[in-house]
Amino acid sequence: MRATITGHHPWGLVAELHGYEPVGASLDVIRRGGEPGVRRLAQELPPVGATVDLVIGEVRTWHREPWIWVDLTAPC
Repeated sequence: MRATITGHHPWGLVAELHGYEPVGASLDVIRRGGEPGVRRLAQELPPVGATVDLVIGEVRTWHREPWIWVDLTAPC
């Protein structure tokens, strides 16, 4: 899934998913840091504004807008 990085946080990054802009999306580097693709990505986080390929790890309802949140991971 193509995503544009919109922010960095101490725990990871937030992104906008291309074609799915109404949903929220993030990659929690702390929680998913043991995954090979995430470990590689965490060594050099892409800058805000960069477009990268990420993988959908989980889709869940969210308690406020956007009502859907996508938990991202990185390809191996």
